[in-house]
Amino acid sequence: MECPSNCKYALKQTSKKHELILNNYSESIAEQQELMNLHLKNWAKTQNPLFNNMTPEELSKTKEGKNKVSEFLDKYESKLKSTLNYNYVREQLSIPIKKIHLNHEEIAEKFLNLVINFDYEDTIGLHLNSELYKNEEYKINYLKRNLQNKAFKTIKVFDLIRTAMSKEKNQAIVEFEINGKHPLSILLKKINNQWKINKKVFAKSEVVLSENEFIQRVAFEYSKQNFKNAYSDLNKNLKIFPDSPDLHYYFGIYYSSKGKVERAKQFFFNAMELDPEFVEAKYNYAFLFQAEGNMEKAQIIYEQILEQKEDIKTLNNLAVIYEHNNSLEEAKILLKRALKLNPNFELAQKNLERISNSSSNYGKASKTT
Repeated sequence: MECPSNCKYALKQTSKKHELILNNYSESIAEQQELMNLHLKNWAKTQNPLFNNMTPEELSKTKEGKNKVSEFLDKYESKLKSTLNYNYVREQLSIPIKKIHLNHEEIAEKFLNLVINFDYEDTIGLHLNSELYKNEEYKINYLKRNLQNKAFKTIKVFDLIRTAMSKEKNQAIVEFEINGKHPLSILLKKINNQWKINKKVFAKSEVVLSENEFIQRVAFEYSKQNFKNAYSDLNKNLKIFPDSPDLHYYFGIYYSSKGKVERAKQFFFNAMELDPEFVEAKYNYAFLFQAEGNMEKAQIIYEQILEQKEDIKTLNNLAVIYEHNNSLEEAKILLKRALKLNPNFELAQKNLERISNSSSNYGKASKTT
């Protein structure tokens, strides 16, 4: 109210002052809602020509009047796509409350409140991949991975700074300041009309779109065999993008190249947990088990990959496991599938030739990619 008229935050008079229209500028839904509540409180006590010069408060004293006000609220709630909570007026006027979905800011704040209260397991239901965490192995990894993140587990207080939404209104970024000094951006997606947490970025919202740039830089360092530089970039960027499946994947590649198999497995599994569709992460995870002789574990993962897509390396390596188990006909079927995808796949050609030519080759070491 004290803003000068040329200030973008100042309330502007609208031509339809008796309707639920608020002409103002705000940087978040929470800020807009607080101002809207004051506006609605005043509106409920003001005579309104739309209600025969009765106030909404007077009109709602009868059942018929309540229905009329409720229909009016429904009209504006629908018009504004439920971005504002008109249940505030319903509460004031004792009109039956409507069930509403939380907006993206409210979901992000609910998530952080659970973190502050150490209710980490309860955050799972707010996640995009919440169904995945019905698998106990993935659930344990989610909790372990987040609790190993110092910046995540030391969140004590937070303030909402700004929010932004995609043009299609199905993705959003909510930026907070945590512990009075550090930025944290929460990325959300709308699924079935409900907002879900997608990932956390420990940086200002404008940094969020830089993730792909950092991933490409790491990939370039790998292509040049500059593993030292790649490791430095990974270390720095994983602190900013702890939920990036690609960065976890490249860490897995790094530790594989150093012969640190268990560390590599952990990072490949992190990538799988963060992105269940990440075939390359699953393939490398399975291959490490196969390389150390754990054929049963490798087979399970390879078969999971083939449920997602026909992958020639997976078909070849699974055929080798079938050969190891003396399931030769099944092995040949898989190799033929691989060659149908790529007739020039030399490794599959050799494996198929070996299995087909002579039973005396059963005991020979098989080749894998």
